Amino acid sequence: MKPEVITAIIAAIVAVISAVISVYGQTRIAQLTDRLTKQREAESREAQTAALMSRYRDPLLRSAIDLQSRLYNIHKNRFLARFYAESPSAQSYALYNTLYVVAEYLGWVEILRREIQFLDLGDLELNRRLSELLASINQAFGQYKLGVNFRLFNGEQRAIGEIMTIPRFSKETIGYDCIGYATFVKKMSDPEFAGWFAKLADDINMIANASKVDLERIILIHSRLIDLIDFLDPHQIRVPSKHRTRIEQK
Repeated sequence: MKPEVITAIIAAIVAVISAVISVYGQTRIAQLTDRLTKQREAESREAQTAALMSRYRDPLLRSAIDLQSRLYNIHKNRFLARFYAESPSAQSYALYNTLYVVAEYLGWVEILRREIQFLDLGDLELNRRLSELLASINQAFGQYKLGVNFRLFNGEQRAIGEIMTIPRFSKETIGYDCIGYATFVKKMSDPEFAGWFAKLADDINMIANASKVDLERIILIHSRLIDLIDFLDPHQIRVPSKHRTRIEQK
């Protein structure tokens, strides 16, 4: 075989091998690029989720702690009866502050609902568990079989949560906050705002003044709030175990 033919064959083989290597390399690069893009997107979602849950976990946890503490004191330590018997100012505080701790919790639940509905939380099991816990508390407030005492229907819970929220704008973030206690007390002079709390205020007054009243709903809400606290603070960093005592049903 002539040298020039051999040279041409070798050149053709080299060209084919080079083309194969080039195609393979381009394919691998495309695959790696796609993998890196998806990884960055996943990391971005995880970072968003972590930032979101970090931003709202503590306020939700704190509001759950405040509400369960108040319910525990109403049931076990006769909080309402003692404050109502003390003075008009103490009675006013007991009423408004009890309304507030209920409303603040519902406010943070509403905020969390708005913020996470468009995000993939990454961990579907954690997302499902949180949704179940919030739904269980929602159901405890509205259950028919527990009578009318301290009952709030789903729409009332959402409405109270809605009127408790205010927009928050800053250079770093846009979101929502829950109004503070002073603002809440001031807003209670507005009949439209206060109207959402009329039924609950009547229930609080009744509990404070009655010698015997059915508090089964309060016990159930309290227990499910403890479940939520256990979920949000599983290592008992913010809430020690001694402050997670459940109310025993007789």
